[in-house]
Amino acid sequence: MEQVSESIYRLGTAIHNFYVIVEGGKATVVDAGCSRELSKLEQGLASVGMNLGDVEAIILTHAHPDHMGFAAEANAAGTEVSVSELEGPIATGDQVGDEMKIHKLPLWKPRTWSFLMGLYKVGVTKAPRVETIVTFAPGDVLDLPGRPEVVHSPGHTIGHACFYLRHSKTLFTGDAVVTRDVLNHRDASPQLMPCLFHTDTDQARASLDALAALDTELILPGHGSPYHGQVADAAKTALG
Repeated sequence: MEQVSESIYRLGTAIHNFYVIVEGGKATVVDAGCSRELSKLEQGLASVGMNLGDVEAIILTHAHPDHMGFAAEANAAGTEVSVSELEGPIATGDQVGDEMKIHKLPLWKPRTWSFLMGLYKVGVTKAPRVETIVTFAPGDVLDLPGRPEVVHSPGHTIGHACFYLRHSKTLFTGDAVVTRDVLNHRDASPQLMPCLFHTDTDQARASLDALAALDTELILPGHGSPYHGQVADAAKTALG
């Protein structure tokens, strides 16, 4: 578990991230990786003297398999799982979401296969639906460690959300803006995910304009390394 700020830790793989916010002996987990990564969270918590019972909630930026992978397993063990109102029916399996369309990827590129195989190894093909979901709305301030504020950022999915920690000027961007070129399997400057991953690319670009109004010092994406600075600068780079 990598410490990225005084109270925030990063877990996952070279390809994707999920995070733990620690405050007052309790934790908020941002995103849930892939389906085989709950043990990774438990080991990370143990390294700072905590366990799954100390997690107040797992909050999801969106309901894609590489972001909600172990949420169902944790929920079955008693952990609250929260997602936006629009993503809730997808997380519970009551509605089909937009999944990655493998046949549209540039499969002739070896690095595409590196991306896919890295996620397959940690269980991206299996994302059990969460039995009990708590939903949040745009603008909500969640009563959880870190006091994350919900920032509506649709486009990648219909109900994608970012989370802003006002006191530390930290923004968890999920897949709204990333710092990894996933198809070329390398870290990169801030960018949008490839168009084929988005529900609505134009809306994804418009969401970056909205994020740019936030005052940030640290941006923590779903894919790629932390970005230190203003989200307005990151958005400008991502939009080209």
